[in-house]
Amino acid sequence: MKKLITTSSIMLLILSSCSKGYIPITETPPAPSGPISYQTDIGPVIASRCLGCHNTNDPQGNLTLENYSQVRNSAENGTLIQRINDAANPMPRSGLMPAATRMLFDEWVSNGYLEN
Repeated sequence: MKKLITTSSIMLLILSSCSKGYIPITETPPAPSGPISYQTDIGPVIASRCLGCHNTNDPQGNLTLENYSQVRNSAENGTLIQRINDAANPMPRSGLMPAATRMLFDEWVSNGYLEN
């Protein structure tokens, strides 16, 4: 009983010492400073998460995503947006990208596929 009271007291002390100035951990990054564009927002994601498999040398699924035109074409006429949002069959195959990253693609499409 004494051990339970001591443990409870320590936990209460720790919890009561927490300030309300903490920053919660979230998946959502700060909002971009301007409209979503390929060059600033989409291209870097493609480079870091897609080009390992979708490059000119050995494009998996016969899909190359090395430049704006190829990515836009796949978003507009292909399955790029569907696959990055598909939990059952995601791209990249390692799993869904964070929701905030996937939302960048959705906004890019909604805003008309801005390049710069």
